[in-house]
Amino acid sequence: MPNDSSRKFEELRTTVTPALTPSSSINLRPVDLDDTENYMELVAKNNEFLTPWFKSFTPPSTPQDRRKEMAKRFEEVRNHERYWWMIEFDGELVGKIDIHGMYSSNRSGSIGYWIDQDYTGKGIATLSVKTVIDWAFTVHNFNKIEIVCAIQNTTSIAVPERLGIRREAILRKEHVVNGEVQDMAIYTAFADNWPPEPTERALPPKRIQVDEEILLRTHIDEDVDAQWRAIESGRNYLSEYLPWIETYPNESEHERLFNRRRWEKDNFDGSFEYAIEYMGEFAGGIGFGVPNRDNGIEVGYWLRQDLQGRGIMTRCVEAIITMLFVEVGLHRVTIRAATINLPSRGIPERLGLTHEGTMRQGGLVKDEYFDLEIYSVLDHEWLDRSQNT
Repeated sequence: MPNDSSRKFEELRTTVTPALTPSSSINLRPVDLDDTENYMELVAKNNEFLTPWFKSFTPPSTPQDRRKEMAKRFEEVRNHERYWWMIEFDGELVGKIDIHGMYSSNRSGSIGYWIDQDYTGKGIATLSVKTVIDWAFTVHNFNKIEIVCAIQNTTSIAVPERLGIRREAILRKEHVVNGEVQDMAIYTAFADNWPPEPTERALPPKRIQVDEEILLRTHIDEDVDAQWRAIESGRNYLSEYLPWIETYPNESEHERLFNRRRWEKDNFDGSFEYAIEYMGEFAGGIGFGVPNRDNGIEVGYWLRQDLQGRGIMTRCVEAIITMLFVEVGLHRVTIRAATINLPSRGIPERLGLTHEGTMRQGGLVKDEYFDLEIYSVLDHEWLDRSQNT
């Protein structure tokens, strides 16, 4: 039997769509069949802009047919299966927002929205979505609201992210629009955490099986000796580009700093580092710092000198970037490499990262400055690349 909350939710579904006022210049009013001509005109105007994200639609040629088409869409409103608002800005129709896919069992629904291309970037969608969610939680007894956006649709994704709504997952190849397969990002807001308080990000996994040859895992006790041997055997090579090599002048100091750094990563600073195993042997390390407030992160790596040239690090970096975008939900990954370190630069270049420029004298090793090359990739760029390859 339905519980009291579900019963109340079901009763409220018969509520007509109310007028809402996000601000003095933004008005959300219930859709009406008399909106047919203005709405169809707005759809036609934005058809090219919306086509990448919505099924291509050409309004019927006659007023009668346009009204029939509008009536079909309006049927879900009449049946209390959808709440549908027209978005007005300073009295002009500029878009629409709705709640659909409502389920009484868990008191949930999904929000969809779009804004006239000429009015994007004004915060209209963000404030409209916030107002609708406020109403859904405080008046209608919703438990959760989902927003699903194509990962490439950065304009739409910016709305839940500005509102602090957490990205729950990315559904790979979930949606097909006009023949194009799209990855979809799911954002979820909950009634008991609205407006959302800051939440911890999803934690990286402790193990990543890159392929049959390569395993990434968190450090274990045995790594202290294995890492020291790797550093000593390639000290001259590694110390050309890695300033931290000089902080390990001897084995005892390496053990002390290794254990302290391992404790800091596990308990304090939030950064993350994987040991690289190649064919069952310790091969190097790859890690990243704490995500910045703009949802970006920097990846760093090193590899034993005797294992260079086998594509090991390229495969590791590829796996790490995929994990950071798909599982942790970050937006941007950056890699820095010394200008003269061609093997290290070759990794982001092979993976198709964008070369953003040169940071002059951005590195310092052995009291000498050197230039750094900056590479980056965004989540939708990476997922597009993965899909195409």
